[in-house]
Amino acid sequence: MKTFTRYLAIITIFLMSFVFTNENRINVGSRKLTEYEEKELIEQEKKELLSLNYNNQYPPLIYDHYTHNLVGVSVLGDYLIIEDGSQWNIKYNFSKEVFFWKENDPILIIKNNSFFSSYFGGYRYKMINARTNTEIEVKLHLGPILDNPYTLQIAAINPTTNEIILSDNSLWKCDPSQRKLLSKWIASDCIIIGSNPKGWFGGFYENILINVNMLQEIKANRLE
Repeated sequence: MKTFTRYLAIITIFLMSFVFTNENRINVGSRKLTEYEEKELIEQEKKELLSLNYNNQYPPLIYDHYTHNLVGVSVLGDYLIIEDGSQWNIKYNFSKEVFFWKENDPILIIKNNSFFSSYFGGYRYKMINARTNTEIEVKLHLGPILDNPYTLQIAAINPTTNEIILSDNSLWKCDPSQRKLLSKWIASDCIIIGSNPKGWFGGFYENILINVNMLQEIKANRLE
């Protein structure tokens, strides 16, 4: 009976995904960097990845604004949906693990420390389940739904102070070493908040702001 209930829930979630597909979404990666800018950024991130040494030193598992919630997993375990309606494809060898995750599980999003998986497979991020303390590699496939109350957008940018105000009125201080990338961001860009693991280059910053429109991220701290 438990198995039947479990699969019934999975099928329900799968059907819900068709409803989400018809919603007005943020387009993932709709604005691109130039080829030169992209190459320059990749070289910088290569250096940062060399400094990554997670060793399961995940960010503190605090249930706060930066923890996302799992809405559901597809029948095949090939994608999942979080609270803002965004859909994330799951790397094939993590499909079995994700079936142990449950609806409303707290999820942390971090940068993937595997250069090969990130840049050749497109799985730029990892999701950590704070309940099970397990991780999967993911790529953002469909952006958040525009009229979803959990969807965040940039309200204002101050390039002089490297500060961003989001649509929830939160104020963020961005890493000044990423000023060049910040100059490409614009008001109305959609943001998904991730966590910055211990050991990442620039560990002073507790979070990453993932720009859905550009599919790039900047390290940042929330000021207020």
